This record gives sequence, C-alpha cells and structure tokens, in this order.
Amino acid sequence: MNFLRTQSLQRIADVLKLYLNGAVWKTQSKLDVVAGQGLTFSQVETKDTSTLTVSLSTDGSSRGYQGMFWSTVDQTAANTTTSYSVTFTNAATFNSGVTLVDNSKITFQYPGVYNIQISMQFVNTDSQIHDATIWFRKNDSGSTGDVADSASQVSVPNKHGAIDGNLIFAVNLLDQVQAGDYFEIIWAVTNTAVSVQHLAGGTTPTTPAIPSIILTATQV
Repeated sequence: MNFLRTQSLQRIADVLKLYLNGAVWKTQSKLDVVAGQGLTFSQVETKDTSTLTVSLSTDGSSRGYQGMFWSTVDQTAANTTTSYSVTFTNAATFNSGVTLVDNSKITFQYPGVYNIQISMQFVNTDSQIHDATIWFRKNDSGSTGDVADSASQVSVPNKHGAIDGNLIFAVNLLDQVQAGDYFEIIWAVTNTAVSVQHLAGGTTPTTPAIPSIILTATQV
C-alpha cells in the first residue's frame, strides 16, 4: 500500500485506521507495531512514498487464541443436592490467550467469540443407572452465573458384573467473551456412585490413559 508524499501525514493517518474487534485501535502514520497474534504492520519511507506492509505469519500463530486443559485425577460428588465445579490439573504448552485460574476457571485474556468444547469420562459403580447433569457457568461462583439453556443430562450405565458402567459425555458452547471473562464447567448427579474418573491406560493392546475431563477453547 503506497501513499504519495503530497498527501499530508494527517490525511494518511485518517486513512490508516486499524480496527481490532470492531473498534478503532490505531490511527497514525507510523505503524511499526505488531497488530495482533501473528499479524505485523511496518512502514518503509522512500523519497516520494510511504509503503505500508501487512505481514501474516505462516507458523499458525495467526489463527487466534486457544487453550487446552485436562485432569488426571478422579472427581467425586459428596451428595446429590450440591453442584460441583470441574477442576483441571494440566494445561497444554501451546496455550495462548487462554489460562487456568484457581484450578477451575478457564479465563480469557482477549475478547472475541470462542468455541468451548468438553468431554467428560463418567463412571457408575452402582447396579442401577443414574443421571448426571452438566452445564456452563460464566463469571460467577454461584448459580447467577449459570449460562441459560446450556445444561445437558446423561444417564450413566449401571455396573455389569465386575465392570463399572462408563460413559463419555461431549458438548460444546459458542460464546462471545470480554477480556477477563471466565467459564467453569458445573456438574451434579442423582447418586454419588456416579463420578468423573481418570482411568489408567490399557495394556493389551497398549492404550493412552483417559483424562477425567478434557476442555478446549478456540477463538473463531
């Protein structure tokens, strides 16, 4: 993008309005700045023109912010009248812009629309089928933060012989967040025989261990 020097710098500044999430982010003629993840603006001055170069990285860092978290511990319910926040023990090394706070709060450093996806490994040790309810909670430690119409209910199979009943639950939520917003995953059960469990890997054949929960958050 070239501009003739006959144009005033103020006029160029008016033209070069950079927008970030719909708001004016930068309005000036000197643009030697990094505009965002993987996006760089630079300006080169010659005798008669100013050249603005917009560079997009090719290493994948410009695709948006993301985070992945999981748990390698069992999570149990002490009673059927209380709801519980899922906790996480691990975070991916490639996370960017999404962090874990207080072991349960998936926290967003940058505004945008994100896809939040979870899978949970439920186990039932009782001889009867029992239910679990799972939902999303935003920016609050109490029920006032519950996201409307975000709950799901599953029936976890009963124990059969010496084998506990197992069920994988998966769901996703698309939501717009502001910087500092956080989400928690909340669950409750109709019988305390139902839990969210981390299971060891198999040996014949060899299989990976099973986290009690996996969560990914991806900017879209």
